Amino acid sequence: MAEAVAGALYLAGPFLLVMIALFVARRDNARVHLMAAALGFGLVALPEALAVAAEVLRPPVEPPPGCLPDPAPFRVLPVVLAWVISPLTMILFAGAAGTRVRPDRGSVLRLVAALGVIVLVVQAVRILPERLAAPPVADDGTPRYALLTGGYLETVNLDTGRIAHEYMPYLGRRMTQIGAVAATREPGEYVVSVTLRQGQDTWSPRGVVSRVHRLTVDADGQAKLGQALSGRLNGSVDRIMVSPEGRIAYSRRTEDRDHNQISYVGVLDPDVEWRAAAYGFYWRDAHTLVLPGDLHFTGVTYPPKPELVKAWEGALDVRLPASDPPTAAVLVRAPRDNGSHTLPHPLPDGRTLRVRQGSYEQPSELLLYDGDRKVATVLALSCGEIVSMALDRSGRHLLVGKDNENDSVAGNRPCGGKDYELLRVGLTPTAAGAFTHRVVWRGDTYVGGFTW
Repeated sequence: MAEAVAGALYLAGPFLLVMIALFVARRDNARVHLMAAALGFGLVALPEALAVAAEVLRPPVEPPPGCLPDPAPFRVLPVVLAWVISPLTMILFAGAAGTRVRPDRGSVLRLVAALGVIVLVVQAVRILPERLAAPPVADDGTPRYALLTGGYLETVNLDTGRIAHEYMPYLGRRMTQIGAVAATREPGEYVVSVTLRQGQDTWSPRGVVSRVHRLTVDADGQAKLGQALSGRLNGSVDRIMVSPEGRIAYSRRTEDRDHNQISYVGVLDPDVEWRAAAYGFYWRDAHTLVLPGDLHFTGVTYPPKPELVKAWEGALDVRLPASDPPTAAVLVRAPRDNGSHTLPHPLPDGRTLRVRQGSYEQPSELLLYDGDRKVATVLALSCGEIVSMALDRSGRHLLVGKDNENDSVAGNRPCGGKDYELLRVGLTPTAAGAFTHRVVWRGDTYVGGFTW
């Protein structure tokens, strides 16, 4: 009912304002001007009040999964300007002018001060909840939310297994896509890559321009894009890693005119880039960026003697200047059968988690290594494939992204159900030496490249 009345008043508003103006023209005195201003103010304000009441009494229907709510940001200055030039303000000025009473300087100053107080209150209402809110941390000290990227950002509440927020940020007046995301040392603070311009071919990085930004997530799981941390980067930024000391590294892909893809690894503050194979890179320590795709083997003999073979991963010393080919290369020990491993992930104690790729007969496993020596099997799947993982800040808990391979024609054993899962794994073994795990989320958003 309230919504219908508000709509009728919106349509009838111009006609009724004309009638009020004619009434004022025929009876020109101060009392009539004040009454006309009050009627006009009520005529314009009443539909807005009725619309708000209708929304409170009957909240709008929640959008279905995958449909993004309007992410337009709230800014105080445009709202204040809209108030100043609104019909309500003009009606009040007209009523004041009709009384033919010139206000004294004190009244004007009090009016300006009141408007300033209103602006400050609105700004405080917007900012204070963010400043006073508790960090998005669960009772056990682990992050409450996992962040998934699929063009837009999804924050997953790991306590409930539900999507808390779907977010596609604005840059200027247009929305932009989020590519890569990584957690920092501070709860609720992340680093993301955003797409400033998209190329003509969605499958090609040519024509794409990206930039690295800060991003925050509050205690309710609401994400918000922050300041830019890099300049414009040609190509697609596909991976971001933050070192324990807070140094940001990224990988980007671009193409030359012959459509040959070129990949780079770079760090920020100071900004340095190397042309290198960037798949799955990770920080080994504050100065060493390891590139698992750059494999080296020593001790190879003929006839073969496997016990003499040692495997190494190429790495970059980020303290040295960039060059092409990289001269900042060093070697890091890796498992001998490293070619069958993916997603190396270092732990704070110096050990490394690695995924052994699976097959239909032997699904993938998550293994714990000390240097090149296998220490334990942390997780063995009965179906599907491990496609990603992320540590909490203590290094005692792990979140694993699993592809259930439901649409796989030939590959790992399909699991059925939802296409993707997040599994929480405890890295402190039980007395029997087992590592506990449980499913904390199931859904249809790809979990490769998520962060915790």
